[in-house]
Amino acid sequence: MKTFDHLLDTLNAAAPEDKAEIEALIRKSFQVQRTALVLDMTDFSISVRRTGILAHLALIRRMQVLCHPPVARAGGEVVKHDADNVFAVFPTAAQALQAAEEIQRQLAGRGLETADGRSVGASIGIDSGDILLIRETDFFGDAVNIAAKLGEDLAGRGEILLSARAYEEAGRPADYEAVEYAVSGMPLAVWRRRFD
Repeated sequence: MKTFDHLLDTLNAAAPEDKAEIEALIRKSFQVQRTALVLDMTDFSISVRRTGILAHLALIRRMQVLCHPPVARAGGEVVKHDADNVFAVFPTAAQALQAAEEIQRQLAGRGLETADGRSVGASIGIDSGDILLIRETDFFGDAVNIAAKLGEDLAGRGEILLSARAYEEAGRPADYEAVEYAVSGMPLAVWRRRFD
């Protein structure tokens, strides 16, 4: 199978009349229906200034190690780490939610202790939809973008934010409240739960 980057290069170089065929090949090779989970460490930037980058790189690694077992137990896979984020993919929203709730329960209250005795926690966003999945490398799509916005930009420490799609797919889980956000001028219905 041709690599994802090679197919994108082929698409970029293709004549307009050939682009649809190449796009179809990319979708056939990489597109899947999945749920994306994006975790972002909270209180990270200010903590780096207080304790230094090496202490925080070790803290990032502790968060990565903490996240892998819940993701695997829920039937998901970690796709990548990027700075203080963890990106994972799951067959269903219910499985992503299972992992997210386990992670937040482990961090509830205490978080991960920093070198100066304070702590960092996590914010998590989840969305479902068509994803271009390049195994163990990266993933792309609207569901990944929305999960990243929810987890990185909108969720607070100890929160899980579910898109409306993920909330419905997960069977409308109890203990989640409806909230409205606007992302890049686009209204977004979201379901939120906080773990303290």
